Amino acid sequence: AFPRLWCPAEAVDLSSCARLIIERRGGPELLDCREVLLAALHRDRIPGYRYNATEDCEFWTNFAQRDRSVEFSKTLDFNRLASLRISEPFMPPLRRNGTGIYIGAHRAAEDAVHFQRRHGINLHLFEPSPTFFAELREAVGSHVGFTLYNYGLGARTKRAVLRLSETASSTVDLEVGADSVAPNTEEVLIRDASEAVEEVLASRGPSVELLHVNCEGCEYDVIEDLSDSGHLASIAQVQVATHLLHREARDLAESLALTMKVSVQRYCDMQRALSKTHVRVWGLPWVWERWTRQPPVLAS
Repeated sequence: AFPRLWCPAEAVDLSSCARLIIERRGGPELLDCREVLLAALHRDRIPGYRYNATEDCEFWTNFAQRDRSVEFSKTLDFNRLASLRISEPFMPPLRRNGTGIYIGAHRAAEDAVHFQRRHGINLHLFEPSPTFFAELREAVGSHVGFTLYNYGLGARTKRAVLRLSETASSTVDLEVGADSVAPNTEEVLIRDASEAVEEVLASRGPSVELLHVNCEGCEYDVIEDLSDSGHLASIAQVQVATHLLHREARDLAESLALTMKVSVQRYCDMQRALSKTHVRVWGLPWVWERWTRQPPVLAS
């Protein structure tokens, strides 16, 4: 029998763990390999294995759940992995005076300020909350190279209810107007992502250097809509934070199970859409990831 692989992660051999993945073997041995396998998957460096969004996504999204063993590990620390969206050089580099689209700019669009200063790109910032948008306009509205929009992007144009949070605001499935007096909610406008991007392309040129998305669940609608419309192929680099889509149920266990089922399906649909036009550079489910447009195929 294959030997039991014990923690700590430093004592676990990646090659032995890779054999479990390649041979599709589960059990306690595979759980002991979680940290080393996820750390290697982050840059697709599991020996003898290549990530395939069509075949393997459902397994990895469940395997990468941010439970205590993952969240508190040194190599998989959320902030460490998320910081790569800023610190990791883009290859190919972002072209100066190119166009960037930032969905979920929030109160101050800190990432956009960094991209504009370091790469010299012109950014279109989307924030649906009127409250946050007022602060955003105060923070960066006078900056050269920024264009601000007080609406969010999604699969279709609609009015929605936004439940406000300091770092995790999200739309909720309520009839517009029905929850308008509830605390910490706002009525917001969501626009069809492909229509909004088409307007940006019409004013700025035929391509986008960077799509940067951190919108607490709208990422799935945005990516799939841009893929279906053909606009995703015009974007050189995509950076996206991925989130669980929380669902209510009769009890906590059922709610968690339903949340994972819905979230995994949407995440994997997004992965398959991205893999048609882009290549994953780095990333893990439920953190951040970067995708770079596939090079054009030269005719022979």
